[in-house]
Amino acid sequence: MDLRPRELLREARRRGLLPKKALGQHFLVEEGIAERIVELSQVDQRDVILEIGPGIGALTFVLLERSRKVVAVEIDPRFIPFLREMAGDDDRLELLEGDIMEVDLGGIALREGRLKVVSNLPYNLSVPILFRLLEEREHFKGMTLMVQREVAERITSPPGRKSYGALSVLCQLWADPKVVMYVPPGAFWPPPEVEGAVVRFELFEGSRVPVKDLSFFRRVVQACFLHRRKTLLNSLSSAGFGPKERLKEALEGCGIDPRRRGETLSLEELGKLEEALSCTVQEEVSHGLSL
Repeated sequence: MDLRPRELLREARRRGLLPKKALGQHFLVEEGIAERIVELSQVDQRDVILEIGPGIGALTFVLLERSRKVVAVEIDPRFIPFLREMAGDDDRLELLEGDIMEVDLGGIALREGRLKVVSNLPYNLSVPILFRLLEEREHFKGMTLMVQREVAERITSPPGRKSYGALSVLCQLWADPKVVMYVPPGAFWPPPEVEGAVVRFELFEGSRVPVKDLSFFRRVVQACFLHRRKTLLNSLSSAGFGPKERLKEALEGCGIDPRRRGETLSLEELGKLEEALSCTVQEEVSHGLSL
């Protein structure tokens, strides 16, 4: 069987396997791009790959050539028998039908060892999937993900840019993400309305900056970016972190001007702010104030 992307598409269409818009399905059909993504993922024969949403298998079968094994999670049951048939007697492709938000990734890693994630994510679901993967990062050696270009810019943005926000901070807390390739809409069928980008994540063993309480840190970050026109002092006060007098003290204690806006804060400054605010909140609670 010819496993080149356009031949896979031709066979899928012959069988009536058409993409579902509700699932954000756009099938990669450019062989050169699939091969380049795998090269940039630095996959070798020792690696077990986790692929999310294999679809017709354009990326899957290139990964299978270069790796020890591919575990592919597909939410659309129509493609499981198709991929199984295309793989023939190659038992190095394991197909799991299910939602990546619910799959036991720790169980897969326990059985296979730490995984490399290489996937063309559905553009409309890329952010929640990315957060799920980062939450489970201890199971991965690295991640290479295709997302829409706008999301890639948000993931990799430095402070001070319009694209810098909570997504930038939370991704850069756990990884060093870099855009390694852009992918035009014409590389897919049907072509999406936006350009894609491949982002490679070099995962850290711990966090880039110390974080005492991750859920509290996320709350601080979200408050800082929720109202971009507000000063930090007003944003944090509106989010219920305490009276302005105490918040002003906490900010100045971190060396942060209370008049600054959230999008100007570096990751290091946000780490210091989380620690200072956790103390402020504890003081407010001890005084009987409800936050």
